Amino acid sequence: MPRPKLHSDEAILDAALEVLLRRGPAEFTLNDVAVELGMSRAALIQRFKNKDTLYRRVMERSGAQRQDYLAGMPVEVGPRGLWRFVTAIVAGMGSGEGLDSYLLLAWQDLRDTTLRRMAHERNLMVRRAIAARLPESLERNEVAAVLQDVIAGATMQWMVERKPSLTRYVLERVRRVLRLLFPNEPFELPKP
Repeated sequence: MPRPKLHSDEAILDAALEVLLRRGPAEFTLNDVAVELGMSRAALIQRFKNKDTLYRRVMERSGAQRQDYLAGMPVEVGPRGLWRFVTAIVAGMGSGEGLDSYLLLAWQDLRDTTLRRMAHERNLMVRRAIAARLPESLERNEVAAVLQDVIAGATMQWMVERKPSLTRYVLERVRRVLRLLFPNEPFELPKP
């Protein structure tokens, strides 16, 4: 009879993500995850085989969580609905604390074809969600790609400048583009 599992896969994936963010992919070990959970390294190996498999499972879950998050958001077509959506997803990026660690995870994604494919799919999810909120009169896919590029580029630039808050910095840049597309809309920034 197999031994009962003391830790769910979800708890292990949570702990693995914490270790990844704290130590980075290069320093990530199964032993660190085991210590984080108070379980044996052998038990982790039995369930996940190796650190690469565990890492991939963390990233697969990240994609599923993003898909669930985006699917749960209302689809309001038009400038105001688009602005509410962009404001929500940018605010969901948080204050910027720990963003450096996520950059290391992105670097790891580039080095592995499976991880790169998963990262690409996560990006496409966001792009499709943006496109769904754009008026049909626009080239939805093209505009969505540009808006996602602005979000990603502004996020990277914020990592250098660090002022104002990440949310405000990114939204200010997205607002510039949206004002070109919809000059009669106010696109008000949330209060700090």
